[in-house]
Amino acid sequence: MVTAIILAGGESSRLYPLGDKSLQRFMGQTLLARHMATLAADGITQAVVVTNPTNDAAIRAECTTNTAIASSFVTQPAAAGMGDAVARAVAGCQPGETVVITQAHDLLDPGFHNVLLKEAVAHPSTIIIAARLVGNYFPGGYLIPVALPDESAAFAVRGIVEKPTPGSEPSNWVTLVAHVIPRAGDLAEALATTAGQEPGDWYERALSLLMAQHGALAVPHRGPTASLKYPWQMLDCMELLLGRLHGAPQIDPDARIDPTAHIQGAVVIAEGVRVFAGATVQGPAYLGPHAIIGNNALIRETMFGARSVAGFGSEVARSWIGQDVWFHTSYVGDSVIDDRVTFGYGAVTSNLRLDNKPLKVTVKGQRIDTGRTKLGQIIGVGTRVGVTAALMPGSVIGRNCLIGPGVVLREDVPDSTRILVKQELIREPQPPTDSTTSSSGH
Repeated sequence: MVTAIILAGGESSRLYPLGDKSLQRFMGQTLLARHMATLAADGITQAVVVTNPTNDAAIRAECTTNTAIASSFVTQPAAAGMGDAVARAVAGCQPGETVVITQAHDLLDPGFHNVLLKEAVAHPSTIIIAARLVGNYFPGGYLIPVALPDESAAFAVRGIVEKPTPGSEPSNWVTLVAHVIPRAGDLAEALATTAGQEPGDWYERALSLLMAQHGALAVPHRGPTASLKYPWQMLDCMELLLGRLHGAPQIDPDARIDPTAHIQGAVVIAEGVRVFAGATVQGPAYLGPHAIIGNNALIRETMFGARSVAGFGSEVARSWIGQDVWFHTSYVGDSVIDDRVTFGYGAVTSNLRLDNKPLKVTVKGQRIDTGRTKLGQIIGVGTRVGVTAALMPGSVIGRNCLIGPGVVLREDVPDSTRILVKQELIREPQPPTDSTTSSSGH
């Protein structure tokens, strides 16, 4: 029997101002629901899902929608790291069970978990882990190969180093969170042995111990991957999933498309969508249920959420748009905009520095290089943006904020904050002009 351990108990604090990572929606489906469907397609029929006190009810509700997997739940009372989460989950498993450690917010190729499980059957006592070749430094777990690996085949590894100092990496291979442990009892014992040895990286120490005891095989993941940790990575996940769309547009019979509208490329249009005269939807793109694309609007390479509206003349490019969002003659580029955000007439985003340098975003007080030269705004749920406001690249606007008319915003805005322009009006008599005098004489 194989049990998936799905780690969904993190606080997702680095994703601010968005919510829980596992519950973010892409093409109408949460990452958790998508992940469980993927696991079920790969033959897994039971899972232990780790939650936290804040997301427990929502995670449980989401898991009940997948009847192919029997789910049990473990709540992690505090954010104590991956080692604590795995230890709590594995405690409820039978010692002889095979467990697969996974995360819903890591997007891997469909069928890849099945590839790992087949390797586990072929090597019944060996730890099987997913591996990815990287070119630049990656702040994660680096693998220590037994010998110089062949990039196209599975290779033996003897350990893992978590976040080595740049320049001291033991290889160019990092591990993805998709690990097959043949016996849950061995993992529980390794976690108990390594607990409290040193701060942090508890799970990685236990995994390295298991590798030394039982041997390990790394299986290269050859396709594109995406992982959701920071808010701008919503765009990475979106691009990966949109990239899987191919062929002619898929239009629900209940959608209404004006004959003069243009639907181009791989586009998914859900039920109840209305696309008005002169509008263009350029794929790959997704329009959620009952979305409205107004006259002469342009949507391209975008996920556009349920009941959201792109009013007359709006352009939305390469952006993730939540549910019930409204634009009115706006430009929105390379942005992540959560539910119930509204833009007044002429409000626009800016997504490119004038010097074309990569954009940085402040996360928990630290400036992080996004690696993107194009990045618009990250806006939390319920925020309103007034007419003709201009939002500068890389700004983060919190939840339930108000950005007033005519504001040129160059800074981040915390939750529940109002930003207004203080305008000075000068009133004085206006003497008649020649044109006024001339006109009054006719």
